[in-house]
Amino acid sequence: MLVGCGAPVDSERLGAIAANGMSPEDAARTTERLERALARGDDAQGRADRFGDMAATAGSVTPGALVQAALARNSRIGAAAEDIALADAERMRAVFGYLPQVTIGYQRSEIDQEVIRSDNVVFQAGTAQYPVTTLTARIDQPIIDLSRIFAIQHARNARTQAEVDYLATVRAVVYEVLDTYVMAAQSAARARALNSRMAILDRQVSAQGALAETGLGIASAPSALRSERAGIASEAAMEMTRYADALGRLSFLTGSTITQVAPLRATGVSMSGARGMNVDALVARGLQENPAVMSAALAVVGADVQRQQALAADFSPVLTAYALLEREDREASRFGGGSLTQDQTVGVQLTVPLFNAQGRGYEIGTANVRLRRQGLEYNALVRELETDIRTTHARLLQLAQASGQAATATREAGVAVRAEQDRVAVGESSDFATAARELRLAQSRELQDVYSAEYLRAWFRLQYLTGVDMRAGL
Repeated sequence: MLVGCGAPVDSERLGAIAANGMSPEDAARTTERLERALARGDDAQGRADRFGDMAATAGSVTPGALVQAALARNSRIGAAAEDIALADAERMRAVFGYLPQVTIGYQRSEIDQEVIRSDNVVFQAGTAQYPVTTLTARIDQPIIDLSRIFAIQHARNARTQAEVDYLATVRAVVYEVLDTYVMAAQSAARARALNSRMAILDRQVSAQGALAETGLGIASAPSALRSERAGIASEAAMEMTRYADALGRLSFLTGSTITQVAPLRATGVSMSGARGMNVDALVARGLQENPAVMSAALAVVGADVQRQQALAADFSPVLTAYALLEREDREASRFGGGSLTQDQTVGVQLTVPLFNAQGRGYEIGTANVRLRRQGLEYNALVRELETDIRTTHARLLQLAQASGQAATATREAGVAVRAEQDRVAVGESSDFATAARELRLAQSRELQDVYSAEYLRAWFRLQYLTGVDMRAGL
């Protein structure tokens, strides 16, 4: 039977699993147990409402409202808060490891004895059958146990790390909400701009039709304009799919059904702000204020404490005081009579590990590797953060320049449109030429809006990387 436990699963069973999935009985049993498990604990219904159901929203949602909804209903933030509670419980468990250990025992036995051979006349009673009741009470108090002391230190460090991880989760969720909001607003704005360009192209198609009626039009011009319009229509449809994806992401982050977001407004973020920033100062602030770096540093400290704990468990003596009270009631004995005894024992116990004391080898080896690994992860995170800050700062500078050039192009395109409209007013030009100028103006505005939104996204990312709390400005 033991050999058969490792046999491979037959193909017929695998085929049934692939075709039918979980059996109805297992699915019903799992569902029932899941409902019972989710209903346990305090405020079970409140947790289900906050992190299981979707809240309803109406109209365009502002970024401030999105962030507030995420802070109240985001499941990652809720899980990070529960991690703090878990760390508190683990710390209390570590503290209890150094408190007195009190146990009470009860034992009831039936003894059947038979003397088969003995030269002692005392033991010649023959047979005896009797019950024995034993009551014990024991208390153990660790006096010197370095392993348990380091366990308390590690639990305290883990609690601090859980608090920092909660802060990191809150800031990460706020950043993701704002970044996704900008993406959604950007897609909606670009879709509106593309629709505006299609309306201008419709005017051009109509103008070309009027020219064709007078014999002055170009035969291929309407087809070329309709082809361009169809291409713009496909771009607009693609932007709406990006908009839908961003709304879905916002709905997940906020725990609310988001169907529309407010347009981008003036945020007070200056395009010239990036040029006045010192990138080295930004890196220094990020390495000090970014919660992810703080958490990685605490992980290194925790691994070092675990190393000391492993060293103490492997090699340090343990001194424990104990007291034992034992009361035994024998209703009979091999001597022919019963007894009632009570023993009180008080003492200390010194345990000195010499070789493989716990029967599992030595923990210090794996603890050393764990510490080196945590150190490498910390260094890698520091390098990644510095690179990301410098890259984002450089991106800000380039986007500021691109946005400035796009603003110049928009301004000049507006001058050209007004000049063409003046020519139309005096009969020197046509509406077709004006529509062409307006199309160029619409393209310039669209590009300027795209660069402005990308600059805002990069600005939010730089704030997040350098540890700035972005909730203050909302």
